[in-house]
Amino acid sequence: MPVDLHTHSRFSDGSDTPTELVTKAKAIGLSAIALTDHDTLEGITEARSAAARLGIEVVPGVEISCEWSPGTLHMVVLFLEPGPGPLQDRLAGLQAARATRNDRIVEKLSDLGIDITIEEVVEEAGGGVVGRPHIAAVLVRKGAVEDIRGAFDEYIANGGPAYVGRERLTPEESIDLARRSGALAILSHPYTMGLESETQFREAFAHLAASGMTGIDCYYPDTHRTNVMPWQRCVDRSA
Repeated sequence: MPVDLHTHSRFSDGSDTPTELVTKAKAIGLSAIALTDHDTLEGITEARSAAARLGIEVVPGVEISCEWSPGTLHMVVLFLEPGPGPLQDRLAGLQAARATRNDRIVEKLSDLGIDITIEEVVEEAGGGVVGRPHIAAVLVRKGAVEDIRGAFDEYIANGGPAYVGRERLTPEESIDLARRSGALAILSHPYTMGLESETQFREAFAHLAASGMTGIDCYYPDTHRTNVMPWQRCVDRSA
């Protein structure tokens, strides 16, 4: 039966609660999903409780944004159990750094004359991990900008007057922490990495594989097949 090993709930940037997500997965015939919210395992317990009632499996996981240039690089970590561990403990540090970043962004917006509080942003997140999308949503709701894109473009995108940088792990760090925590590190949507040639694809793949990367998560509904083929060839050559 089909599975989906990369999903998000309201604990990060998804729109569903973990229970709603599992219920929808069951309804469309999936036998398992991995809940891989950004930087948090907080939704796993709820998802597993719903899964036990519905007869579907939940794989615990997380998605980590890594340092990378010129594009973006995310690692999906699968089979990462909630509780203490090398990566789990590091995630707690990242969450604390994220909270500090959110406070600083709100302070900058206030200094620019915008009426916004961190309490409003936390409420907008609905109990999930708070981030820039929630700040943007508050700006839209209060009429400071017309839409989410405008919030980023005018204020909180990289280079904007209220932008604050984010603490990130390197790809090598995320892979090492995942392995030491008994989990698997999977490169997610590699077409966002900003690589322009198949030679660059092969070099990046070889380096990450040598660092302990387990696989690539490269098939998405909105991904054109030409974006997937170079990575698929890399995987085929390594098999």
